[in-house]
Amino acid sequence: MFEDEGYLLEESLAADTWGELYRARYAPHDREVLFRRFPAGLGADTGAWELACAEIQAWARLDHPGILQVLDWGEAAAGPYLVTAMPGGTLLGDILAEEKGVETPDDMFRNLLVSVEAARQWGVLHLGLNLTCVWVAGDGTVEVGEFGLSYVSREFPAHGAADDLFLAPEQSRGQRVSAATDVYALGLFFIALSGGLAEARLAAQGNVVPEGLGELRPVLARCLDEQPLARYRSAGELAGAMGLDPEQWLYEEYRDCPLCRLKSEIERDATLGSKRRRAGLAAAAGELPYLWTAIMALAVVTFLVWWLALR
Repeated sequence: MFEDEGYLLEESLAADTWGELYRARYAPHDREVLFRRFPAGLGADTGAWELACAEIQAWARLDHPGILQVLDWGEAAAGPYLVTAMPGGTLLGDILAEEKGVETPDDMFRNLLVSVEAARQWGVLHLGLNLTCVWVAGDGTVEVGEFGLSYVSREFPAHGAADDLFLAPEQSRGQRVSAATDVYALGLFFIALSGGLAEARLAAQGNVVPEGLGELRPVLARCLDEQPLARYRSAGELAGAMGLDPEQWLYEEYRDCPLCRLKSEIERDATLGSKRRRAGLAAAAGELPYLWTAIMALAVVTFLVWWLALR
């Protein structure tokens, strides 16, 4: 379906309200990539697609080992799409079970905090953490993708999830979001990693943290507070409350995204070219009367020369 853009879809990985995820291959470079096929309605809604592109460009500038690198995005005959590097791990949705968490949630959760906090420090909130945007490797390494798409569903409610397990109360009500919104989702993530998705659902329904989490219960209860101002202000502050040392976290700088720059230059050149063509046509139209006068004068001179030559 996307062969004209160079992509061969090889394996379906997941489906959600944002479309489908595929393991794909970029044929010109024979490179394996992660391919997101958005719903056709997103591309048909001009305002929503423009906002989605703006959020993807902000995400594309993040340069961090725990954040998936954006490679391409655009519209094709089959609909809008997004391409990132292929993660090295497994989709979190394929790891978590209803009644059981993972064996070592602490390292995995710490790495998730690192990625979310690194993005926040460069001004990018996620606001859509769920089971289809977090990838986990065997050593607990985490890669996170699809930053900012929640802004699209907030401005254009027909797109995106409105009842996702990890959505904070203020998101469901269409209210103002902040870094504390991601803290709510992170609290539910830790409960799911520790005891399974069923426990996370119960916690989300009644803001009740399971007994088995011991001394972390008050920390997680604060994460799940209905009022954003009562929560921890960021993933970094949550890490401090959990006894993790944010000073040891390594993150890289904001990227000067070459693809973003290239797409902007193409759009600018196309706009300038269109303006030049319009200006050229307008100039030609303005000069048209003078051109006809010159043609008539040349015809008269030619006739006189011919008439004199015959005499």
